[in-house]
Amino acid sequence: MEDPVSRTGKPDKSGIRAAPWQFMVRFVLAFVLAYILWHLTAPLANRVFTYVSGNIVMMLDRADYTKSVKSVGRYIVVAYEPTKDGKPLTLEYKGFTFNTVFLVALIMAVPKVDYQLRLKILFLGLVILFPLQVFKFVIYVFNHYCQNMRRRSGAYIYPAYMFHAIGYADRVMWRIDGQIVPVMIWAGLFYYYKWHNIFTRLKKGAR
Repeated sequence: MEDPVSRTGKPDKSGIRAAPWQFMVRFVLAFVLAYILWHLTAPLANRVFTYVSGNIVMMLDRADYTKSVKSVGRYIVVAYEPTKDGKPLTLEYKGFTFNTVFLVALIMAVPKVDYQLRLKILFLGLVILFPLQVFKFVIYVFNHYCQNMRRRSGAYIYPAYMFHAIGYADRVMWRIDGQIVPVMIWAGLFYYYKWHNIFTRLKKGAR
């Protein structure tokens, strides 16, 4: 992750100028490969995601409107309280998330990084991203309930303050989830390891 150096000991400016193009080419290739790989593994990954997020939804639903949360291919189907005429109501949520592919492509696109460090950053990035995806799904489900479901008296199924808080959280997550969150995770992890390595070298030099 260091700047290329010429034989004279000075930074190689041609290498620095080429770095953005290298990153872009690697990013496009990594994005395509990650997209294909995700579609091949999405059904299995979606079942794992549904198991975790579905149990959280069922646990938090004190109004008992949620009847089931199931994985159907690349979609998550939430079944909840039927209408008065007995018609079942469902909510479909696409299990495929753009931010996973975007994060993988960003991490794989950075040139001149040791493969062990790259795999470590990739693993940590996905570990950090997973609970955020779960949070987004849970908030999405409960925001749908708040917006579309009422008690028999016509009142909201949740208190007004919770109704507004859930709605605000849902809007925020949909705005930052696709690009901003992956970029923050990617930049944060790479800069952490960069400065961690610098401080490690300084400590060794001090000895």
